[in-house]
Amino acid sequence: MDAITVAIEAAHKAGELILQHFRQPQEIRMKGPADIVTQVDHDAEDVIVRTIRQAFPDHQFLAEEGHSASCDADFLWVIDPLDGTRNYTAGIPFFCTSIALTVKRRTVLGVIYDPLREETFSAEAGEGTYLNGAKVDYVKKTSMEQAIAYVGFLPARHADDAGLALPMFTRLRPAVLAMRKMGSAALSLAYVACGRFDIAYHDRLDAWDMLAGALLVEEIGGVATDFGGRPISVTSRDIIAANAPAFHAATLRIARQVLAEVDSPTL
Repeated sequence: MDAITVAIEAAHKAGELILQHFRQPQEIRMKGPADIVTQVDHDAEDVIVRTIRQAFPDHQFLAEEGHSASCDADFLWVIDPLDGTRNYTAGIPFFCTSIALTVKRRTVLGVIYDPLREETFSAEAGEGTYLNGAKVDYVKKTSMEQAIAYVGFLPARHADDAGLALPMFTRLRPAVLAMRKMGSAALSLAYVACGRFDIAYHDRLDAWDMLAGALLVEEIGGVATDFGGRPISVTSRDIIAANAPAFHAATLRIARQVLAEVDSPTL
């Protein structure tokens, strides 16, 4: 069985488990000042790892809820079993499972599965992006004034350190049609790849939040980099993704302006 088939199977198994417990009482634990986790997160991760390990016993895993292999592993699966846990525990229907495979730090496949809508977004390097098995193809917007942008703010408890997303928001908002904050970075990147959003940016992420989504965007001819313009990798911590290169370039310019102001504050 090839890797993309195994990844899709693993994502679907996790999604089935996630749906079984959706809108049921959850024991919520804090793993950081504004970061929560449930038993469903852990159980979904275990399902994914077991499924992949059966097919590829020598591969390594880097996942949000406990697996922590080296970023330099030759074959590394990077997994977010439930991206959007806060939405999930609040009964908000916007969350997903995200799985990527890197080979010597290069992302070669990505799968994002939305179990509520039964939508499977998938990509292999050089093969295009697919939604439920059909190749994604649409007419991209040509004007920023038509664009819908996703913004990923830090949680409110980071109020003393708002990051860059908030000052970027005030710069980008006048240039686009609308902006959205949905609560799942991975699923929002999948939406960029299929044209529902046109731009997505988020700071203070981890690799499992964005590797799969970045590949989906790149495989439809879009661009995904960090705030410094560097390619997304397993060590990236922020992302700007757009399905049109011009949209990415415009958003990256704003990020660089904000970074310059942070580095050289006005006295």
